Amino acid sequence: MRRKDFPASLLFLLAFLFPGTCLISKLLDYTLLVHSGRHFAVLSTLLYGILGILLLHREEKTAGAVSAVLLSLCPFLNQINVLLAIFYTEDFLVVFLFIPWTVLSVVIVSEYVERKLLKVPFYVLAGFLTLPILLFLPFIGFGARMTLACELSPDAVYCAEVIDDDQGALGGSTRLVVYRFDKSFCIGSFEFRKSQKELRSGPWGEFESLAWQDRELLFMNGKAYEIVDYYPEDLPEKERILRYVKQHEGLLLRYVKKRDDAILENQPIIQEVKFDASCIDFFCGGSGFGSHTTYWGFFYSESDDLTARCPAPSDGKEYEQKLQQSGEGYLWRESWQDPRGDNSYYVEPIVGHFYYYEIHF
Repeated sequence: MRRKDFPASLLFLLAFLFPGTCLISKLLDYTLLVHSGRHFAVLSTLLYGILGILLLHREEKTAGAVSAVLLSLCPFLNQINVLLAIFYTEDFLVVFLFIPWTVLSVVIVSEYVERKLLKVPFYVLAGFLTLPILLFLPFIGFGARMTLACELSPDAVYCAEVIDDDQGALGGSTRLVVYRFDKSFCIGSFEFRKSQKELRSGPWGEFESLAWQDRELLFMNGKAYEIVDYYPEDLPEKERILRYVKQHEGLLLRYVKKRDDAILENQPIIQEVKFDASCIDFFCGGSGFGSHTTYWGFFYSESDDLTARCPAPSDGKEYEQKLQQSGEGYLWRESWQDPRGDNSYYVEPIVGHFYYYEIHF
């Protein structure tokens, strides 16, 4: 980047900071909240204004190819900043601090960018955003948002909040949200909440109580919410599979009977289904590489063959597996027959003719 492109780059980065933060947080499954938005708006407006005025007072009003593109984007980005300020801060002062950015950037573009084919499209896009800005401006501060209760789970992994949204004559709602507290953080005015989920939205003013019984069970107004229903990815693979099979036994039996792949649509826990003479294998995933690999899943065996997925060595003769009781299931290790072997197999009954399996190579 050439030296003369540096001021334009700083101006663009300031214009892109808020929209870029919103975009990246969305892509990474973070919910963005803006607290004390006035501090951010005042500081960024001062910086933007100083840079803009310095550019306008520069004697040489020429821009390189990079500067021209970055400066042409600024009017459009600044209109986005105004819209985001309306939705994220609901503060008149913050919104009106951002509005001069657009005016200043339009003046700078007219001074520095000569190619109409470059600047006109972004002028048009910025103009289109004026209508939604005018439509939403009257609704700033129309409602009131208040946190009625906030409770951390016993292990400080999750945080539950009861939020009261008062919309005046239009009514309102009381919402229960939970997010991953251990993976959330704050940077200045911005709070990033990881994997925030809404567990309930009910009538305004219905809140009575909020409490955790343990890490996996939350109570609001006496009603229980099992957190694993909303964060199944946080369960160990085994627990996730056992829970899934118990909850979806009817659906799985329907598949066993009809062998219709459409039955398993929208069931992302199952990655592949394989058939052989001994069972139907529902493969659910694996990890590792080479000789340190683990596979897990569950299978259906009408004959209740516990060894259906066992990776036992075979020399062409029938091989009788010797499974040993291990916890709730049964374990086989290749090293019991061959000290050089490192394969192992674990199988555990789930429900009916369904069995969980885990294979280590």
